[in-house]
Amino acid sequence: MEEIKRYKVKLLEKALKILELFDEKGKELTAIEINQTLGLNKSTAFRILSMLDEADYLERSPSSLKYRLGFKIYHLGSFVEANAGYQKLARPFLEDLVKKCDETVHLVVLHHGEALYLDKIEGKKSVRVVSRIGMKLPAHCSGVGKVLLASLPEETVRTIIKERGLRRFTGNTITDKNTLMTELTKIRGQGFAVDNEEIEAGLRCVAAPVTGPNGEVVAAISISGPRQRFGDSEVKRWIPLVIETSKKISNILRAKSFNNRV
Repeated sequence: MEEIKRYKVKLLEKALKILELFDEKGKELTAIEINQTLGLNKSTAFRILSMLDEADYLERSPSSLKYRLGFKIYHLGSFVEANAGYQKLARPFLEDLVKKCDETVHLVVLHHGEALYLDKIEGKKSVRVVSRIGMKLPAHCSGVGKVLLASLPEETVRTIIKERGLRRFTGNTITDKNTLMTELTKIRGQGFAVDNEEIEAGLRCVAAPVTGPNGEVVAAISISGPRQRFGDSEVKRWIPLVIETSKKISNILRAKSFNNRV
């Protein structure tokens, strides 16, 4: 079993190396050129190329028999471009938010049922927070994650719970499905979420949704800080600030969409 796992990992590494030979300029390569560049075994290379072709990560020209990047790469790239756009547009507002609260702020999106951290800015007095840009964490145990889950249909949330579970991180982590659904209903109604040391002991946060042109929730932002600086009075203080910032970002997204249409 362990040998099979190692073999699959090696195949994946070789597949990634093949994809990295191509670029966005439409570069095309034959199987022989790929073999010569990477020094792959012919049968192994053929197997990997066939798999990538079948999955639309590569496509082979019937006339030249050369491979180029397939539709799936560009499809996935469109999501990256969209997320990068959110980060670029939100950055000035996040920087302003940090100046006002001097705590860590985040910009997060939901990706396959998990919270994907697109941006993070730390205040001068901040302590280490578990997150980092590019990290994915379970959505049920953070303010941003719960905000994003609250935007989904209940059936979708239940599917995510079934697939990913409700892992416990601290004594305050919500690990009961019905309790989480009740919490999401509350978040939906009030327009913000609070993380009460649910993903990391001693860490609290407040979060609010960022909406897109059609009013759909596309991201969430948060203010996070240590319990000793983030008591109930600070939570009440930061909630209006994070909501105000999220609305500013949402307005920019709507304005950008409108300008692109005219």
